[in-house]
Amino acid sequence: MANEAKFREDPDLAFLQYLDYKDLKLLADTLIKDVEGTEQWTGSLKKTLLANMKMYETEELLYKNSWKAIVAEIQLFGGDTLVNLVRRKGVLYQEILYDVAEKIGVDFHKGTINTVELEEKVLRKLFGKVKTLDDIDEINQTLKEKGYLGLTSLKESPLKTIKNSVGGGSVGGVSGGLLAGLNIAKNLVKVNPWVAAATLPLTAKDITAPAYRITIPIVCIVAMLRIKFDANKDSYNEF
Repeated sequence: MANEAKFREDPDLAFLQYLDYKDLKLLADTLIKDVEGTEQWTGSLKKTLLANMKMYETEELLYKNSWKAIVAEIQLFGGDTLVNLVRRKGVLYQEILYDVAEKIGVDFHKGTINTVELEEKVLRKLFGKVKTLDDIDEINQTLKEKGYLGLTSLKESPLKTIKNSVGGGSVGGVSGGLLAGLNIAKNLVKVNPWVAAATLPLTAKDITAPAYRITIPIVCIVAMLRIKFDANKDSYNEF
């Protein structure tokens, strides 16, 4: 249960504990695999869920009791990898939402907009209107067409892929400069991960930066789950 140990109390994601297990499974699946079904090379949620399966008899109990691990995975994907290594936790959802909104060009002012309002702006910016979970296939297709899902997650670590592709100077357009940047990162992170995250060469920094291929669809799903939750609060037990 490594993920749960990295869980941070997060008021914007606390409602997830009351959701139907199928909604939690949707979140988990989005964190574990991309829209093409390829498993993310980073993250440990799948390993956590497999471990938790030994304790819970049904799929419903598994996901209901793993909501903190799911939140922790969201928080980790939203943070810079190098900084995460030192603080051993990710970032709060509000920071992830701000990053996603800025990434897709939403006009907003921090401190004067609440989470619900900003999530609505994100959905309208991406899809022209506020979508529901019934539109999930259309949502994934739109994000893919807009290029917000990235190059899909690699089947193996990109560091390994790069090393296998580079020999001597440059192969396939990939230069040894990136490898040099990654070596710099290894040394810098031992001294100051925040400095490392800010000063890495751009290509290396892209690898350690928040995983927008994951955080953008996750923010969309969280936003729609919040709408569903707010509309059906009375039907959720313990709330």
